Amino acid sequence: MGSSFKSPSSTYIGYELLSGGGEMGEFIRSYNWAATSMGPIEHWPQSLLTTLSIVLGSQYPMFLWWGNDLIQFYNDAYRPSLGMSGKHPKALGQKAIECWPEVWSVIKPLIDQVLNGEASIWSEDHMIPINRNGKLEDVYWTFSYSAVKIEDGSIGGILVVCAETTARVVTMKKLLESEDQLRFAIEATELGTFDYDPIADAFKSNNRLKDWYGLPANSEIPLALTIESIAEQDKQRVKDAIQTALQYTYGGFYNIEYQIIHPVTRKERIVKAKGKVWFNTEKMAYRFNGTLQDITEQVAANNKMQNAEVLSRATAERLHLALDAGKLGSYELILATGEIHSTPQCKINYGIPENENLNLEKLTANIHPEDRLRVKQTRDEAIAEHKIYSIEYRIQPSSGEIRWVKVSGKTIYDEMDEPIKIIGVTVDITEQKISTDELGRQVKERTLELERSNEDLMQFAHVTSHDLKEPARKVQIYADKLVKEFGKSIPKEGTTYLSKIQDATKRMFSMIEGVLNYSSINAEEHTIERIDLNEIITNIESDIELLISEKKGSIKRDKLPVIEGAHILVYQLFFNILSNSFKFSKKELNSLVTISSSIEKKGDVEFVKITIKDNGIGFDKKQADKLFQAFSRLHTKDKFQGTGLGLALCKKIVERHGGSIVADGKENEGATFTVLLPIKQSQKFI
Repeated sequence: MGSSFKSPSSTYIGYELLSGGGEMGEFIRSYNWAATSMGPIEHWPQSLLTTLSIVLGSQYPMFLWWGNDLIQFYNDAYRPSLGMSGKHPKALGQKAIECWPEVWSVIKPLIDQVLNGEASIWSEDHMIPINRNGKLEDVYWTFSYSAVKIEDGSIGGILVVCAETTARVVTMKKLLESEDQLRFAIEATELGTFDYDPIADAFKSNNRLKDWYGLPANSEIPLALTIESIAEQDKQRVKDAIQTALQYTYGGFYNIEYQIIHPVTRKERIVKAKGKVWFNTEKMAYRFNGTLQDITEQVAANNKMQNAEVLSRATAERLHLALDAGKLGSYELILATGEIHSTPQCKINYGIPENENLNLEKLTANIHPEDRLRVKQTRDEAIAEHKIYSIEYRIQPSSGEIRWVKVSGKTIYDEMDEPIKIIGVTVDITEQKISTDELGRQVKERTLELERSNEDLMQFAHVTSHDLKEPARKVQIYADKLVKEFGKSIPKEGTTYLSKIQDATKRMFSMIEGVLNYSSINAEEHTIERIDLNEIITNIESDIELLISEKKGSIKRDKLPVIEGAHILVYQLFFNILSNSFKFSKKELNSLVTISSSIEKKGDVEFVKITIKDNGIGFDKKQADKLFQAFSRLHTKDKFQGTGLGLALCKKIVERHGGSIVADGKENEGATFTVLLPIKQSQKFI
């Protein structure tokens, strides 16, 4: 039916209204409509003819469905959206359900909404796939569906005004991926970033730079406020460098090292700042942006080398260059094809000419043969386990010179959790690797120490727990033997001293266990599982039964929800909070802990808000943040036993689950802890 054409035998008013309209106008006038439910053109209602004349005369893509069968019409502007082959010209005069089987479940509800007299429909960048050019393509549309009324006031059809926005949507997605790559590069290199508007005197930065300077959380602040945190001996030099950069004749370049001092903590930090000023056609600066790198450790290490008598001047210069080198290359590895898109600096790092294309095969050929298998295994493991890809290895190009590179990367996955590509950065670390004397080795070990993984921390904690426990255990054993065997003959002062030794030994055991628990939080990977919080609290009540009884205490609680998380960590979280509540109770009162909960939604994520309130000794609100710092104690160890690590552990557990914890209280009036945890976890492991 869709390809049946014949010339009309006579001229009708309908043909006059449908005159023009380009290719589709000719097709409509020549179509054998008598063979369809539409009937001959001369029988068509005026409303249809008028609407079609508008559609055919428009330079904007339009589509019309008419009658009970939703017979289709469209203009020349819409024609390209059907592709070079496929639905056209069959789509003309065809029933909608026959033309669009692949998306009928999507568009039928929209059609029914308009036909039922409800509001017109508008949708922007809506993905509706269609069969064209011999395959099913993902196509994005911005469109409206509007009712067309006939002479008696009822709805005769639906006018679709649309525009294909596929190219724009794809471009936006690529732009977002590029922004993601830039953000990752900034995070991987631990840089602070800033953006200054000289005309408005508005200074903006990322959170890392604000933390270094102790700046307020405001999105924009005056530039003068940032100068206040610069060390006094460097202030004028920085001001002069900024003013020079803002002058057009100097090219707008900014490159300086200076010291900043946090206004609250007084922590000193040396930074290397680089920036670029942008000028308008009147040669006036309108934007000044750039980065800051924390080089405190590099400067300290460099000073050590300069003070060493055994270090030659040549070696000192090489190490200084290695520490000062910050040339990063960025790359994007397409996993399906092995194609690599990279910056020129990345190619330089791999010993490949800048004008050559880079792919995985060519890159692998330049990797030292002894390192190739390790590189592949590390990359495959990072992809499979959704981990950051980080490795150091040797490059041996055809020139024969062996160099070292450090590579970091992040895998991007599709909606089916299939890996698509890896984006990341590379840096040449050859100079750091070739240090020749002991001080050079110390600098290298110090650098590596700063990058040690949680596994290293865990190993240290285990060594600490085993090596330190043994001498402490011997002290305790022999102190107990002294009391048991010679207790009656020991002077009173000696008994007092022995008691203090025993108490100190017990605290040492507790501290060792606390350090082990604190360090192991991030070192282990825990499977996500469903957790009934009511069961957690019940088990904790049983485990601290003696403590509750000693404090003449009780727990009053609401019914709590089921959440997703790591069971052992969630248990430890509430165990520490509840133990603290009863530990820091008042002697004159029966201890009471109240647990309540509610559900909160932030964006698309649902959280459970759990409030734990006690009637204990409380604390000064000004010290609320100090509660969650490791080894921090608000009360003396003589009055209340503890390591100062319990609540620090709680904070790490909550943050690892994507939640938060805050404390509120008042001295002698109790404390309140508010825990916010996601109901569901997006990852497979914590």
